[in-house]
Amino acid sequence: MTEKNPPWPIEPSWEVCIDQCSSKCCRTPSLFLALKPEEEHLFKKYRIRNEIVVHDRGVPTKVKGRFFWFMDTNGRCPYLDTQGACSIYEDRPSACRTFPTEPVPGCLVWPPEWTRQMVPLPTPGLNDELPIGKLNT
Repeated sequence: MTEKNPPWPIEPSWEVCIDQCSSKCCRTPSLFLALKPEEEHLFKKYRIRNEIVVHDRGVPTKVKGRFFWFMDTNGRCPYLDTQGACSIYEDRPSACRTFPTEPVPGCLVWPPEWTRQMVPLPTPGLNDELPIGKLNT
């Protein structure tokens, strides 16, 4: 199966993502990672959810699928090594390979001219679920 080309203007790299950004997208208070069946084995020792609630224009909707919740591991991907690098980079889930699919505030793979197009993401409370938009299941 061939994946689409990532939409980033700047290719993620060690220098950009780890040295400059500190892998912020892999360290978050609450984030759901959509998993394909062939990727679930990577997270088998963690809780995988069968559905989540997403908020599209303020309307909560249940989305069925398979999801790993970073909140289950103190808001940090369990595969970050001590330097902040992904220890499963070559085998990382497809959701990680294509993130971000649109400009995200603070993400350095988008050049400064994208700043005007960025929409800040809400910061969830510890018991909230992050609005993540539409997912392919």
